[in-house]
Amino acid sequence: QYVAGLGAVGVTLDHRLHDLADYGRAAEDIAEAVDLVRADPRVDGDRVALWCFSSGGLLSADWLAAPPPWLRCVAASYPILAPLPNWGLVDSRFRPADAVRSAGRLPIVLTRVELERAEIAVTVEEFLAAAEKCDADVEVIDVPLGHHGFETIDRTEQARGAVERAVRSVLGHLRR
Repeated sequence: QYVAGLGAVGVTLDHRLHDLADYGRAAEDIAEAVDLVRADPRVDGDRVALWCFSSGGLLSADWLAAPPPWLRCVAASYPILAPLPNWGLVDSRFRPADAVRSAGRLPIVLTRVELERAEIAVTVEEFLAAAEKCDADVEVIDVPLGHHGFETIDRTEQARGAVERAVRSVLGHLRR
């Protein structure tokens, strides 16, 4: 509702990421959904952003590795950007820190929470280090005292402000 109120179309997807072995299936679901949304006459199919949350951060890798010309921005909120150590094997294609090397100047809006679990925060720092090495276009929005899932559990001005800044940034990239 918030994004729609600002004049954009927002779509959420119930992809089939139900197990660590399901990343490939979930990536297919996202690609199919993006194709459907881009074909909708109410949508400008040449101005699309993708926004990943939590463990969905791994699903950004395909889009970072080979960004199509219509993809204007990838956003990630409190993302997990590498498989966690206790996850076992996850297809190596789902490693955003590797994929970002091919992202070119695709804008990336990353919302990072201060009180993130250490094992997740490490994946974000690894991604940011890789992004810096290749001069990727990353904007980091920090959420002071924010927790994983902050927009649903932290009812603070900092949380609201972070959501507003991230949405404004993503919409700004769509309007360029």
